Amino acid sequence: MSSMRDAEFNPNELQKALLGYDPTPLETALIDWTKANWAMAARGQVYARKEAEETISGVRGIHTDEGKQVLQIATRISIAERELVCRAIAAVLPEFLAETYGLLPKDITPPSEG
Repeated sequence: MSSMRDAEFNPNELQKALLGYDPTPLETALIDWTKANWAMAARGQVYARKEAEETISGVRGIHTDEGKQVLQIATRISIAERELVCRAIAAVLPEFLAETYGLLPKDITPPSEG
């Protein structure tokens, strides 16, 4: 008599979402691009200072300079990550759309066959 513990694990959709799954080729390309270009996010944190200051300017309940600085750093990181993701999509998506669906930007003529 085999127990449930010995049975093959077949995760349901929720378990797959929580435990991980096989990423699509597009997801893999986006992740690979962001890993290869992560330094952009680090540089972006430096340049995001003004936007971060403006973003947190109306936040209430921060009573210390240290608390304000922590929030500002977290905001700068978020802004830099947003920029990195946008750049990754711009770098990866056109090739993916061309290969997967044959879609090309308007200004690019497909190569002639034959």
